[in-house]
Amino acid sequence: MLDQRNRSLILLSRVQAALSGLIAVVIFGIYGLSPDTIANMGASMANAVLGAVAVAYYISLHQIIGRKRLALSTLLLTLITTFNFVLVIASTGGLDSPYYSLWLLAIVVAGIFGRRETLLILASTLAYFLYTLIVTDFNSKYIGDHLIQLAITVVAGGLAEWVHSRSRKATAAGSKLDDLSGQLNEEQLKAQALVASIGEGVMVINASRQIQLFNKAAQQLTGWDENSAQGIDYNLVLLLQDEKDQDLTPANNPFDAAWDKRQQVTCDNLFMTSRDGRKIALNLSISPILGANNIVSGAIALFRDVSHEKAVERQKDEFVSTASHEMRTPVAAIEGYISLAMNPNIATIDERALNYLTKAHESIQHLGELFRDLLSVTKAEEGSMQMKIEPLNLSELLQSVADDMQFVAQKKHLNLTFQLSNSSGKTVAPLYYVAANPERLREVVMNLIDNAIKFTAEGGITINLTGNDKFTQIDVSDTGLGIANEDIPHLFQKFYRIDSSATRTIGGTGLGLYLCRTVVEFFNGRVWVTSKIGHGSTFHIELPRLSAAEADRMKAAIDSSAQAGTAKTATAPGQVIQPTSAPQAGPAISAQPIAMPVPGERAMDLGKGRRVN
Repeated sequence: MLDQRNRSLILLSRVQAALSGLIAVVIFGIYGLSPDTIANMGASMANAVLGAVAVAYYISLHQIIGRKRLALSTLLLTLITTFNFVLVIASTGGLDSPYYSLWLLAIVVAGIFGRRETLLILASTLAYFLYTLIVTDFNSKYIGDHLIQLAITVVAGGLAEWVHSRSRKATAAGSKLDDLSGQLNEEQLKAQALVASIGEGVMVINASRQIQLFNKAAQQLTGWDENSAQGIDYNLVLLLQDEKDQDLTPANNPFDAAWDKRQQVTCDNLFMTSRDGRKIALNLSISPILGANNIVSGAIALFRDVSHEKAVERQKDEFVSTASHEMRTPVAAIEGYISLAMNPNIATIDERALNYLTKAHESIQHLGELFRDLLSVTKAEEGSMQMKIEPLNLSELLQSVADDMQFVAQKKHLNLTFQLSNSSGKTVAPLYYVAANPERLREVVMNLIDNAIKFTAEGGITINLTGNDKFTQIDVSDTGLGIANEDIPHLFQKFYRIDSSATRTIGGTGLGLYLCRTVVEFFNGRVWVTSKIGHGSTFHIELPRLSAAEADRMKAAIDSSAQAGTAKTATAPGQVIQPTSAPQAGPAISAQPIAMPVPGERAMDLGKGRRVN
């Protein structure tokens, strides 16, 4: 598209060619029909020739040069035309010529090419006025007659330059605006192409939760077209439900969580019903858009269909569960026969064979431990692990665990101590009651102590119990290798093991800490770790505390239920908290209230009813 200046140059060149042609035609016509009427034959013929030259230049060279250098070519054409005007004015009386107005036109036209050209033609005009005054010996009458003409010439030049200056500024601003508009359109096209090419569903909503953008993948997943979805509430498009086919509430709605937390929220345990009735498992990520004063002005939601991944995961879990269950019997038989072979009262073998059998026995024990952990994980994830919830005194349980693990610690020449309220002396033991299953909680603490012993070469392990009115906290500290910061966020994931030269030779299934986290969360608690390489680690378990009165009521309820011969399964009125990466700082005891579980048996149900993380 041509800009305003180029359009002006094209029009100017055409007008000049037309005027020059007209002058040439008129003069040549007069010369042919009535040459005696021409007063100054030489000047008139020069005008006619210059007019013809201007037309010829416009038809030929201007069309070639103007393709790349339009301004220069038009300037050359203007010089020819201007010189023609000079001859016309000079041959018809100079300053007194009736055609002097053509010179004012030349001054106005010069401004199209720039300020320099305007000043040049004004300077030439003033020089001609001065020359005329000198020739007339500064005749006062002559000066008076032409003073107004001079003023008009100067004012015309000034006005022409002012108009052209504003025009140039407007043209520059328009050109800049066009450039910016073009860049913006280009960026918008890029953004639209990028959003359209994303394989995940992309939905942008405003502060009123109305859909503003809906890409192609989102349309395919939901069954809604973009025109129908835009401007309506996202709840009408994303019909979300939890794993129990229940509609979401503000407590487990990820959009509400993103609005409240003002940070990204991700969940993969939701389902959506599409417009054509399909039930789709979703992985959903919501990122709030923060405006002034940290106020949420909207959100960007990314979602994708994970139905296939969920089906594959279920098949994998079923296979692991079946394989683990079927392998328990032969593994137990092998372990039993190896134990019999190692028993000197039953079999007689030499020392070399005993060494082989000892290694085989350790390996089969490790394999049995792996199968047991796999079964526990599968049961937990299927919700089929039953646990009887009852009030228990943590100080008694931890003292018992410490006594049982003393032998294991002594084998590595490590000290294992248990202390209450950061005091190693004799104190009146406070009653730290929690609602949990004693066997499962005992396994968790023993697992943490066993890990501490494995990764500690010298020094010792300390079990510390603290608490306040709302929470109790168990700390298992060691003086071992420590854990790198990059490993801590992944430590409680399934099958995650720290891969380093110092830990590679230490056995383990990679499931122990995952099971610990699972069990602790089932009791409405949380578990995390703080550590520093070379300075040991501390694993923290935080559980809601029961008052003595609450513990007595739970015991009475359990006794009453047992006497009545009924076993009731109860579920917690609160929600199980799903931890994110382990906290690295902050107070050890949280002040956030967590609902108490009802006494009785509960089925562990992972991933259901959790608060959105």
